[in-house]
Amino acid sequence: MQRLNDVFKEFAKTNDVFKRLYVNVIAKDEFLKIIGKPFNEYCRVKNFYNGTVIIECDDNIYVTELNFFKEKIREELNKKIGFYTVNKVVIKLKRY
Repeated sequence: MQRLNDVFKEFAKTNDVFKRLYVNVIAKDEFLKIIGKPFNEYCRVKNFYNGTVIIECDDNIYVTELNFFKEKIREELNKKIGFYTVNKVVIKLKRY
């Protein structure tokens, strides 16, 4: 019997709606593990759309720092997702 996560992952490979949902959930959970402290307290995945993961940070210092690691974040997210789908990572300041 397949796990629900595996079934959802297979649907995500062929269906854009499932892909967006699946990547948003995985990216939000795994992002915190990928970047570690103190970033995980001030930055979070906001959305995934058309191959782009959008990350928002509370302060410009964190935006600047994470911009150095965009490629690493993209690679790690694709590994955790299980298939290549994240083409770009955008890091921006959270608007209040």
